[in-house]
Amino acid sequence: MSELQTATVENISSATGTTSMPVPLALIADANSVSRARRRRQLEKLGYRVASARTSFEAIVKASCHIPDVIVIGASLGDNGVAETTELLSTCPATAHIPIVRLEYGGRLPRRL
Repeated sequence: MSELQTATVENISSATGTTSMPVPLALIADANSVSRARRRRQLEKLGYRVASARTSFEAIVKASCHIPDVIVIGASLGDNGVAETTELLSTCPATAHIPIVRLEYGGRLPRRL
């Protein structure tokens, strides 16, 4: 199963058997591979499936195709890249509803997204 395919977590309910709950998808857009890997680990610990993008263009394409539950944009895309990516994602009808977290250098992810 690829990282972008829908996955489910099986929860055992007390009397009715099993129920499925979708696992949320986070998209990390960061040009820095070390930062991307660190964010991936943080988000996976929070229970997210994670997709990553190395460029602004890749982030826009992946967000439009896979509609993640949250998008995390790292500062390594540069000021223009971050601003342009955020603007395009915020104005596109397919992705306008997705929360975007913009990180500065040294920024930490909140405990809950």
